[in-house]
Amino acid sequence: MKTSEAIKKRYSCRSYSEKKVNKKTILELLRLANWAPSASNKQNRQFVVISDRNDREWLAEMNHQEHIGEAPVVVLVTYQRGIYFKNKEDYEKGLGDWQMRPSGEVNDLEGMWEKWGIQDAAAAVENLMLAATERGLATCWLGIMDFEGVKRKFGVPRDFEPVCLVTLGYVKPAHSQAAARQRKPIDKLVHWGKW
Repeated sequence: MKTSEAIKKRYSCRSYSEKKVNKKTILELLRLANWAPSASNKQNRQFVVISDRNDREWLAEMNHQEHIGEAPVVVLVTYQRGIYFKNKEDYEKGLGDWQMRPSGEVNDLEGMWEKWGIQDAAAAVENLMLAATERGLATCWLGIMDFEGVKRKFGVPRDFEPVCLVTLGYVKPAHSQAAARQRKPIDKLVHWGKW
């Protein structure tokens, strides 16, 4: 399957069969997820693979989405805070090797680095979903309704933050996409040069 086909074929599945996804397949998908780009090549993403039925049902109830409990696998995607640079001086020193400087004063390094962590995780999620689509698996990218509850439930360390959940499994045989997916016309989304 070509990349363009996987992009168009991927959709948010909400109806999974009971067929298990083997560990080898899950690990291969996560290896491919980690090939996504990342800030400073920190590869700032950690994955919690959740297959226990009670845990999946807890997530379904917490997020008010029944299909989370139905999917045989749920991947909790996280990133670690504070791993890019310790302070502004380290940041400036790091930029020296890149032979570039920001055009102005950076006022919110913590906010900037937090966004980098979220981007690292999100890029990996897209790779995961496209790789799963290529292999005949279905996924759904989901926000999290209770970040602190998820951290406690799954033992996420204090310096890590949950980003999202991804359900993973095989589509029920009788299921078909409920409706044709539509996308906004690209000319409504693109601005050339400036907004």
